[in-house]
Formats: sequence, C-alpha cells, structure tokens
Amino acid sequence: MRTHGIAIFLAAVVLAGLPAFADAGKDKYEKVCASCHGMEGHADTKKGKKMKAADYREVVELTGADAIEHIKKTVRENKKHRSVTKKVSDEDLASIAQYVQGMVAAQK
Repeated sequence: MRTHGIAIFLAAVVLAGLPAFADAGKDKYEKVCASCHGMEGHADTKKGKKMKAADYREVVELTGADAIEHIKKTVRENKKHRSVTKKVSDEDLASIAQYVQGMVAAQK
C-alpha cells in the first residue's frame, strides 16, 4: 500500500513539472528555432525561405511517438543546424520537441 502512495506522489510531481517543461520548450523554440521555422512552424520567415527550412505541417515525423528522437537527430545531424547545435542541450531539444508536437497537433 505504501508503494502505491509513493507512485501517486511521484506521478503528481512529474505532472506538476510538465507545464514548466513546455514553457521552457516554447521559450527555447522562440530563441533558437523561430527565426527560421517561424512562430507557428510554417517556415515563412525571410531566413527560413532562404534556408529552405521545413514547414512543420509537412513533417509527418512530428506527429508520432518518435517525434522527440526525430527532432534531436535532425538538429544534431543536419548541416543547416550547425549553429543551433551549440546552443541546445538534449534536454532543451526534448522540451522543444514537446512544444513543437503540441504546435503541430493544434494546427491539424
């Protein structure tokens, strides 16, 4: 019975931290990603058009369970993201990915 109570407590702690994690993702996205991908992920910025940035509405990998891994891999391996790679940790990428997933889902 005690284990059950601990599990509930830990779940509450984790869930309480999710809004902060999402806010961190939004903040980091705005600072690092939005200049190319745009505030809504449409890649409609001048810099985004020049660099042929991805429009998130067209990236199928952002809607599935593997979205976080897709974003991490893309940022770490795509040559266009070389300057971004230095600015973000894996934790940053995970929070950005969560934010982007929510953004994409809201636009469908």
